[in-house]
Amino acid sequence: MFVSKRILFFKSKSNGYMLFCGNSNSFYQIDEDNVPVIQNMIDTGDESKLPDDIREEFIKSGVLLKEDDESLFNRLKYISYLTRFDNKTLTLTIAPTMACNFSCSYCYEGERVKNLIMSDSVIDGLINFIKRGNFENLNVTWYGGEPLCAWNKIVKLNSEIKKLNLKTYIQRIVTNGSLIDVEKIKFFIENDFKMVQITLDGNEEIQNKRRPMKNGESSYKTIMANLDLAYKYCKENNKKISIIIRINIDKENIDIYPQLYQMLSERYENMFYIYPAFVQKYSETDCHAHNCLSFQSSAEFILNLSKKHGIYSYNLFPRQNIIVGCPAQRVNTFVVDTDGNLYKCWDDICMPERKLGDVINGVKDTYNLNPLFVMNGSGFEKEKCKNCLFLYSCLGGCSRSQFNNAQANYEINPTCKVIKNNPQAFLEEYYELKMRKSS
Repeated sequence: MFVSKRILFFKSKSNGYMLFCGNSNSFYQIDEDNVPVIQNMIDTGDESKLPDDIREEFIKSGVLLKEDDESLFNRLKYISYLTRFDNKTLTLTIAPTMACNFSCSYCYEGERVKNLIMSDSVIDGLINFIKRGNFENLNVTWYGGEPLCAWNKIVKLNSEIKKLNLKTYIQRIVTNGSLIDVEKIKFFIENDFKMVQITLDGNEEIQNKRRPMKNGESSYKTIMANLDLAYKYCKENNKKISIIIRINIDKENIDIYPQLYQMLSERYENMFYIYPAFVQKYSETDCHAHNCLSFQSSAEFILNLSKKHGIYSYNLFPRQNIIVGCPAQRVNTFVVDTDGNLYKCWDDICMPERKLGDVINGVKDTYNLNPLFVMNGSGFEKEKCKNCLFLYSCLGGCSRSQFNNAQANYEINPTCKVIKNNPQAFLEEYYELKMRKSS
């Protein structure tokens, strides 16, 4: 057996010795009696003196490997490429409209947002584009603009896609939540939407300032009323809906998150998943750039959520390991705008210089963006990522941010997980939070 190098063995401040393995995100508290033999295993590579039960557990979790780390890396990289070049699965982010009824202060689409709605001819072209690929599986995320501004187009496209009789058809939607009603709630449930993401950035004052509605109404009251509606419908009809409430965090609203989280959790009895996301800047000249948190501030925020408020965030502990870090790294992943133009990334939508083709004429990719994302977008291709403890749960972070940073020749936005620079503090806090919740 080989002792993996992708492990962290340390003595915590208050919980004794701990061991984390990045091959499986396994995390152990180690008894004092077993510390010498484990330390010897790490120092010498000799695992023969381990107790049988620990040895068996370490084999399951990847602390002990049947192949060396380099071989495991190459094998997983190979599997990643098989997945990236899968010809059976198509992933589409579809914007049935670029119109939006909000004027969010940090909207990256900016002047690209036009009051355009997808025409029936583009819908026909999109359906034919799916047919031509002979795909078995389709993943769709409805996007915009505000996609529910073109509700009838979503319904029509959904109906046409179902006629294709694909093996699997999975739907998600990213919406501001202002146009949700009972009809749409039923639609999401009946069509088994895997995610309905709604953004809510604070209390009424903060939300209405950051994400105002163009008609002057309170976006906060509107969204809360619609969340109430979804909650009530599910409770009364014994239904489930996967609503995710995203709270975009920057310096302006960082202090309100714990209060907002607690209010939403109690009000909806933990029916909806709530998480923080850090507002990104697209250049130093962005009007909101000065409000964006630094990497260090983001890390401190996640730690303090747990330490001071007992709130878990997915950033506190690595998520499950992955083979592909971002859908854009798959050869058959595209973003479709209202004109039927194709792009690789959400950030690129309606930018002519980042267009890959269109649904009528197919993929042309003048700028070779598909090879860029597919062949260079993953942590498997980054030398700085190769030996990272968290490689298999991160895979290099956002590909678009990587390319933007490289082009600018400085880090516009960090691509690493906040746990990376202080893993011991994050891991110990995660352990202590679990202990507090179980007691």
